[in-house]
Amino acid sequence: MGLLSRARSSAGAVHARVADGEHLWLAVAGTRGPLVLARDDGPDVAVETETEVHDRKSLLVAVVPLAAALAADPAERVELRLVHGRRRTPVVADWAERPATPTLEAPTTADGHWQLDVDRDPATGHVVVRRRSAEPGVPVLAVAGGVGDDGAPVVEVRLGAPGVVSVTAGEVTLPVRDGVLVVGEVRDLPWDESLPLEVDGTPLRRTRHVLDRPQHATSLPPLAAPDLELRWLRDGRLALHRREPPVRPLP
Repeated sequence: MGLLSRARSSAGAVHARVADGEHLWLAVAGTRGPLVLARDDGPDVAVETETEVHDRKSLLVAVVPLAAALAADPAERVELRLVHGRRRTPVVADWAERPATPTLEAPTTADGHWQLDVDRDPATGHVVVRRRSAEPGVPVLAVAGGVGDDGAPVVEVRLGAPGVVSVTAGEVTLPVRDGVLVVGEVRDLPWDESLPLEVDGTPLRRTRHVLDRPQHATSLPPLAAPDLELRWLRDGRLALHRREPPVRPLP
């Protein structure tokens, strides 16, 4: 049934992404529209499109304010399917294959309550858009490089939660002063393992503020120890990682 449904659909989404946590960017070929985000258990979301031509191919493009369209809906999980035309035929996910584990997920909505995702339905190949409750976390408002009291490089992580006095990474405890975690020399970390930074079991998570400057969201300031670094995990958690030492050839 899935193969037949896919064969009947002439429309393919060459691009479908949520990059800012709020909007769905779409580019669809093979249809004159209209496009609709259809839902079984609630009202549909209309998609206002414009026509653009790329590489001699006509595309319907749209930026859908999806977070705002669903803001009044309290459901913990929402699923929508992109359809086109009067017959509401599903749109095939026709974008290039994506990595199984992308570097970064999209940030949460501006209020921090929801996470929007776009995917290819593995059974039908159609475009599916989901909204789910965001995972709990201590918000990271900013990350910046600095210099410690001893002159060595440190990384200052500003937290968006009052009253935090310490952060843990595995068995290591790091102090927090005036809402800022200062990461300098850290010992006793295992080799080649990313340890999420946590406050009483709740992880430090990236917020949309950090992604206002994307280059600082993917490449974090260096630490003093050459084998130690801060990393964003793909789900937005902040972690400490100690790299394996290089293997030196025998003399």
